[in-house]
Amino acid sequence: MSIFQRKHHYIGLHINNHAIKALQFEVGAKSTSLQAFSNVVMPKGLITNDEFSDYEGLSKLITKSLDRPLFGRYSTNRVVVAIPESKSFVRIIPLQKMRESEIATAITFEAESYIPLPMDQVYFDWQVLEDKGETIEVLLIASPKNYIDTYSEILENAGLKIAGIETESQSVARALVPSSVKEPILIADMDAYKTALLMVQNGTLQFTSSVPIAGNTFTQTLAKAMSLPPADAEKLKHKIGFTNTVEYPNLKTQMLPALQDLSAEIQNILKFHYDHHEDHIGRLVLTGGGAKLQHIAEAIEPMLEQYAPLKVTVANPLEHIPNLKETELGPYEALSYTTAIGLAMWEITSE
Repeated sequence: MSIFQRKHHYIGLHINNHAIKALQFEVGAKSTSLQAFSNVVMPKGLITNDEFSDYEGLSKLITKSLDRPLFGRYSTNRVVVAIPESKSFVRIIPLQKMRESEIATAITFEAESYIPLPMDQVYFDWQVLEDKGETIEVLLIASPKNYIDTYSEILENAGLKIAGIETESQSVARALVPSSVKEPILIADMDAYKTALLMVQNGTLQFTSSVPIAGNTFTQTLAKAMSLPPADAEKLKHKIGFTNTVEYPNLKTQMLPALQDLSAEIQNILKFHYDHHEDHIGRLVLTGGGAKLQHIAEAIEPMLEQYAPLKVTVANPLEHIPNLKETELGPYEALSYTTAIGLAMWEITSE
């Protein structure tokens, strides 16, 4: 599994429990433009808890999503895909300093202390993070062979060729944090059902965690408190969010308990970091479809004041694409495509 290898001309394809999202850039000599993008809701029965349930049905849906994009037209059948966090193991392993040719062998022996599967049952890749003199730190990423093999078969049956595979957290980190940024940044990637918390430092993924508090948590809270259908609660969340209005004087109050729960999980990550590191985290970046909740950054920042100065912002996933022309996908809608954008940026960052 060549996670760190990069190739040209492909589609960033993000498939999870609730949607298929795809995106391709057209990279020219002086500018980058959006080639195409897709967003198809995942019907029940195709994927359950990150497990593939209906191989043939999923292959057909993937084909349909790429044949009928929301915008543009795809120019290739080569894809880079993301592995969900539940199907990947991301670990930083300390090793005695050695030649690069010896690292793979050393990892094979050392990794079983860090990964809950035998090494002959996983595909893995690694990257040296830091040389500390007598030791080195190595980023190890692994995923079960049976999952990757099944995923590959589904994609091949959809007429696609795999150019690369990586974790969702790697894609998000690439989209939001340029490699030139050295200070640690915490990212909260909020989808409908979970929030992935990622630590990035020196342009490299350092830590990942996941909590079951995300977009649907706030939607369900509003729907129950205000006796609204979920679709109406979703619209209200995006339109008004964490603010009180004359028409909705208690909206913020209704959603605060869910936000406090999310804040507590973020505080746990911050505490863990400061228990082991001295570098200050100055930024928390919110992304994903769940971050489209209006005023969420302003609402959560005061809850983290014990770790101040900590600036909380909502990401613009298009911000770090070099020479990007005006696109049909604005920064707000692009939040839902952050992982696909990060996958598609392999083309832009290839050498």
